[in-house]
Amino acid sequence: MNEEYHAIFGTGPLGLAIMDQLIQENKKVLLVNRSGKANAPQSVKIIKGDATKLESVIDICNSYKISVIYHCLGLPYSSWSDLFPLMMSNIIEAASIHNIKIVYADNLYAYGPQNKSLHENDPYNTIGKKTKVRAEVATKLMNAHKAGKVKATIGRGTDFFGPRVKTSALGEQVIKNLMLGKPADVLGNPDAKHSYIFIRDFAKGLIILGENEEAFGEIWHIPTNEPTTTRLIVQKIAEELGTTAKFRVAGKFIVNIAGIFNSDMRELKELMYQHLHDFVVDSEKFQRKFSFSNTPQEEAIYQTVEWYKTKYE
Repeated sequence: MNEEYHAIFGTGPLGLAIMDQLIQENKKVLLVNRSGKANAPQSVKIIKGDATKLESVIDICNSYKISVIYHCLGLPYSSWSDLFPLMMSNIIEAASIHNIKIVYADNLYAYGPQNKSLHENDPYNTIGKKTKVRAEVATKLMNAHKAGKVKATIGRGTDFFGPRVKTSALGEQVIKNLMLGKPADVLGNPDAKHSYIFIRDFAKGLIILGENEEAFGEIWHIPTNEPTTTRLIVQKIAEELGTTAKFRVAGKFIVNIAGIFNSDMRELKELMYQHLHDFVVDSEKFQRKFSFSNTPQEEAIYQTVEWYKTKYE
């Protein structure tokens, strides 16, 4: 077994999916979160750490021999502007002391609205605080790499679904609702094409980046299956559940009105462009460089539904 730890900062669904994959590869895994607790096998080391405090991150990097940090930290939208840049700065600073590589699990917000499929070379078109902070944090990391401070790479994934994923476009508001006989809550235009990624594929792609030197210094889109409409994928989820899909659609007008009274809906206003029009990811760059096969969509849906059944049936 490799003597060095693969450290995962953040134990949400993506961090734990990376853990699962690393365990399969017989790697030593270190999970870092604020509580020091996580649902993980005994072979995994779990420690308390706070990425908003530089001394905490430095202490972790001093205490454990780490080869790579997978930055999968999440925050409530309201904290993004204040804390995301700070956390990235702290991880860069601590990693630079011990030459630890950084793999940053990013989303696609920095691009903002585009009128074509999203490509890694697209300029950032920020339209609000969430898109702006994502662009700021990614730029900070890539500049640190260019300056020789750290070795870093960014793997970007679109909306993910899968085991442990509850708060997403294909999370509880779709799957749990359907299991309870309720309509699936979807945003925008359910007949627009939308790229979704199975969380285990996202995790696998990030690990590939961490294991390949040629990945560093670059931004990569982790491959998805062929884009489909939200309506079609929800119908496939319903079929796997043995039910019929019913929909409750929140369009732009409804989100704007609901945002007056509900802070979560208010935060979605900036991102509605992703759900009103085709939102398709170009991952040709990754596919040309690395060997990668996506989980077939039907199998991904099956694994997701099976996990939901263990939680809600």
